[in-house]
Amino acid sequence: MRYAKAVLTALILLAAITSLCVQGGQKTEREKVVIGVIGPMSLPEGMAEEKAVKLAAEEINAQGGILGHPVEVVVGDTKLDSNTASTEFRRLATIENADVIIGGFSSGVMLTMMETMAETKTLFLADASSPAHAKKVAENYERYKYWFRVTQNNGSTFALDLADMVRFLRDSGYDVKKVYIIRDEHVWTDPVVEALTPLLEEQGVEIVKDVRVPRGYSEYEQLIHEAESLDADLIMPILAIAGTGDILTKQWATLKPNILLAGHDLAAIDAEFYNKTNGMANYEIFLADGGALITAPPTEKCKEFVDAYKKKYGHYPESHQAYGAYDAVYLYKTVVEMAAKAGEKDPFDPDVLVKYLEKFDASNPIELTRPIAFYKNHDLMWGDNYVRNWISQWQDGKQYIIYPESVANGELKLPPWIE
Repeated sequence: MRYAKAVLTALILLAAITSLCVQGGQKTEREKVVIGVIGPMSLPEGMAEEKAVKLAAEEINAQGGILGHPVEVVVGDTKLDSNTASTEFRRLATIENADVIIGGFSSGVMLTMMETMAETKTLFLADASSPAHAKKVAENYERYKYWFRVTQNNGSTFALDLADMVRFLRDSGYDVKKVYIIRDEHVWTDPVVEALTPLLEEQGVEIVKDVRVPRGYSEYEQLIHEAESLDADLIMPILAIAGTGDILTKQWATLKPNILLAGHDLAAIDAEFYNKTNGMANYEIFLADGGALITAPPTEKCKEFVDAYKKKYGHYPESHQAYGAYDAVYLYKTVVEMAAKAGEKDPFDPDVLVKYLEKFDASNPIELTRPIAFYKNHDLMWGDNYVRNWISQWQDGKQYIIYPESVANGELKLPPWIE
């Protein structure tokens, strides 16, 4: 009797230990791959990210999923609030059990989400531009290594592109000596202006005023008049978070000052921007963040994506965030398959996947909607052969890249009221 009880007790203990091992060690057979997408879902940037991720997931599921597992998409809304974003990220990572999270948008909000990412050790294929993000990776790699910038370049590269914009205008016969800057009252614009100032000084160009505007700002008329009084040759917007680039454009076109509007206006990238401004966007010069325009897709996959997005949703992508979000899903699929092929014990392990993402460097970019490669700090690689913010212009309802020549599909046109 005692022997039987001893055997029974041993079996119960063995079963308990086995159960704990399964729960605390190797995962049981997974049923699906969960991809989280996070962003400001009431804004075009967040909407585009969600739609692009869902489109990619739908395509991948039609092809058999990732390693045979169906892809499920879960969504988090940051509401452009750091506390909300952190809570939503944690929900996606721990309640929804997201294998990877895609998106972001706001640089300030991103800094907060990176802390939650580090705590949950969740792979984060991100969208935001502040150099502070990649700096975290460089300074504390083990904590922040799960973060990769996928959608657009480090914000400091905007300075390079804006300086090139001024140089291009001067080389094209439009003499720029004085620049009036209108920029977001936000952390992402500080390093841009800091890097841009000496680059303009090298060209003998003066920044006559640097104005910071809050989200929702609309009183651009007074700023345009002030730019005229300061003899500015160029009004340079560096706008994204303000969300009112369309108002600036309309007021510029209405007042018709003898000043060119050329800079970083995130709203101008929208394929519907010309219609939204009733054609007043004509002649505005802008940076095509993220290296893609629907009129000048840099890769065949980009063209296919634009066509598929239009077919599914009835319109073109609302913002350039769509390209990065779509690429992030396929990038994740690629590295999981690479890890599986290499015989990794768990090809979905974030620590494992970091190593495979890092294989896409300057010598080995992956071609998706754009050629993607990473620096050692996980910043998106900038350059003509990778992702660059192309200098573009609205002309008669179409977007054209006007510089550099290697990718240009149009030429500079000045407004008829410019003397």
